[in-house]
Amino acid sequence: MTSPSDAARFGWLRPDVLSIAAGALLAAVAPFERFDYVARGLTASALADDAPSAQVLLVTASPEALRDGLCERSLPGLLERGRARGALLVPPADAFCGADAEGGARAPATGAAPAVRLPPGLLRLSAGEVVGFFPLTSEARAAELGALGVSAAPWVIKKAPQSVPAVSLRDLADGQVPANALAGRVAVVAVGSGGVPPQAVATSALPPAKGVAAVLGGLLDGGRRASAPAWAPALVVLLAGGFVWLARRRYGSLVATTALFIATFALAAGQSALAARMEASLLPLPSTLFGLAVAFAGVMILRGLGVQRAVDRAAELIQRAALFRMQGVHTLRDEEFWPRVARLAEQAHPADLVLVAELPAGSWHLRFWNDRPGGESLVAERRHDVRRPPYSSEQGVPAVRLARRFLTKQDMPAVVVPLIAFGEIEGYVFFCGPVAEATFSREPERAENVGRELALLLRRKRLARTAEAGAGEERAGHTPTDDLVEGARVALDDLQLFGSMLRNAPVGLLYADAFGDVRFVAPEFAKWLRARDVTVPAESASAALPPGSLTLGDVLGATSASGAAVSLSSVMASDEGIELSVSAPEPAVLSVRPLRRESDGSSWIAGYVAALIPVKQPAPVSGNVRPLAARDATDPLCAFQLGDVVADAVASAARATGRAVRLEPIRGATHALGHRGELAQVLEAFLTDVASRGLPGHGPVVSVREAPQGVQLSILDVGFGLGLPESALQRVLTAPGAAPAGLEPLGRLILAVEDSHGQAELKTNDGWGITLTVTLLRAHPRVGAAVQESGKPAAQQNVIAIGRASPK
Repeated sequence: MTSPSDAARFGWLRPDVLSIAAGALLAAVAPFERFDYVARGLTASALADDAPSAQVLLVTASPEALRDGLCERSLPGLLERGRARGALLVPPADAFCGADAEGGARAPATGAAPAVRLPPGLLRLSAGEVVGFFPLTSEARAAELGALGVSAAPWVIKKAPQSVPAVSLRDLADGQVPANALAGRVAVVAVGSGGVPPQAVATSALPPAKGVAAVLGGLLDGGRRASAPAWAPALVVLLAGGFVWLARRRYGSLVATTALFIATFALAAGQSALAARMEASLLPLPSTLFGLAVAFAGVMILRGLGVQRAVDRAAELIQRAALFRMQGVHTLRDEEFWPRVARLAEQAHPADLVLVAELPAGSWHLRFWNDRPGGESLVAERRHDVRRPPYSSEQGVPAVRLARRFLTKQDMPAVVVPLIAFGEIEGYVFFCGPVAEATFSREPERAENVGRELALLLRRKRLARTAEAGAGEERAGHTPTDDLVEGARVALDDLQLFGSMLRNAPVGLLYADAFGDVRFVAPEFAKWLRARDVTVPAESASAALPPGSLTLGDVLGATSASGAAVSLSSVMASDEGIELSVSAPEPAVLSVRPLRRESDGSSWIAGYVAALIPVKQPAPVSGNVRPLAARDATDPLCAFQLGDVVADAVASAARATGRAVRLEPIRGATHALGHRGELAQVLEAFLTDVASRGLPGHGPVVSVREAPQGVQLSILDVGFGLGLPESALQRVLTAPGAAPAGLEPLGRLILAVEDSHGQAELKTNDGWGITLTVTLLRAHPRVGAAVQESGKPAAQQNVIAIGRASPK
């Protein structure tokens, strides 16, 4: 796993930065050597010097003069008289001007100017032009050429052809041109055309004599040039690529492309300026431009691909979240929008049937929408012209009215509600049936309110669709970026709706991000915090707070009691959150819960949500009023055999007290209706209390039988041996929830009987004790005749077996 320090160290290794580095490396390596060579030659040729050369003189001789031996006879004397630096014989003139067989210079007299033949491999050519001189391998030849100033020079800022002086050999030999024209110069002797005027002598020379004279003149005037060091083009690409990267980062693709053209122009201008002044200054322009193109592609294309991937990913997430986000009104298709309008109208106004109709723009005829089959076929009026009744009054004014013969069912009335927003009719809604008529006659303003709100909803949809259509025409296309913008706009709408919900919530709501910074707080919650001396910043229009202005720790600290505040760690440790009771300024419950997200098997807290729920104080209860206890859902009202419950309770009481509790034979099926669990529990407790208080040998006697009134349970001798009068026991019957001390088991038994819809009574038996009689509702079980595999009837779930079960 990469540590944070490693991530910071290698954070610059981004695709755009790496592409600039790759472009600089390519420029330094110069992969296009052949094209770079040509570019250097063109650069040197383009910078030709127009100043007349004082170092070179082009001497041309016609073929006829060469065949007559004019060059061989007169050239040495002319060079000597004119004090020339020497002569460079350009083939084929060298064959007629006294050069030796090996192509060197004829051995001159002591102190005479040398006449050297131009070696065939000396010239460096580029695009058919002479651009410089190759180094010679022969040291002797190098010395001879060095005497004339010819040395190895890859590229030379040459003289312009028209700036090299040129004369005819015939004019020099005849004295028409003074011999001192050769003073201090190198005579480049070449074959030229005869019979040309003096001003055309230079252009009459055959190639490559003109190029040799121009390059040699530039070389002798200091025009030697060489390739720039390898780091120079790399530095150029780094600077230009950084300039384009900065423009792309701050101002976008268009400015970055402009920056690329500016960098290219600056490269060409800088190359010309450097080549005119410095020797080692010729850059490999094709390789440098290729490196710059690689850098530009990395900055633009790779970043564009990254943006495209981000757009695709965002569009995918927006599509996945489409089912969970709140959808705007204008984004719904008409087939879905109008039926939902009808369902909304059904919720707002009672009716047996609801129909909705749209009035298209620029039309007077309604278009009905309804998700019920045959909805429009119920309308008797087929023209659907809103200028006619029943859509308008006889005067053509649309208003809410009750129509009697609007539907094909003549006896079904319909409340016609025009949907008018800002004076324009958006559509109609029709509430049909007697229920709608009764509601309209009782509350006519209800239909008007519903119509007004539905009209505003329709107008919002129409205006949003119109704006969206105009934007679509301007875009003239749909790209994933448009989907991203649309999804962001919908998310912003949802966020604004969320802020409105927070501001108008009836309870206090609060949301904090994963850092514990409160980002949204409802006014009720803010009011509660201010009452507890917590500083709450003023809310913005979207109810959002800046990070750090209020923390969740401040909110929890406001609930502290006696200096002991609830810690945020307790909220983090509980998935269900915590609930705190607060009393001031009003009693409430503060619920704080973490919002967790899960991915790749891990879970983390993405935020926190809190709610402040007010607690209403119950009204005081009078002392003589017994509150109803909540019934346990596991003990429902059911049919059961009372004899079995009594038998179990008698046995349990006998074991608990160690005294005899007599049970008379049970007469009848004793199927009763009641809460079996509660009755069994309180009956056992009552019998245990009676048996423990009775005199020895005088325990209670229990009997169960079926009577005309229902199933009866009788318990004889409930005086407890205490000599209590009947009047004291009657008090328990009247107020079983407030039984006197010692009579609580009897009170609970009476309450259980009443909960099972039964009744209890006490009777005096003329000195034979007091009898408690309990009467429960009789249950009538159904008898089924299902057959098992063995052929015997099988009991069903709703069948209660009659009689006692056989011993197992």
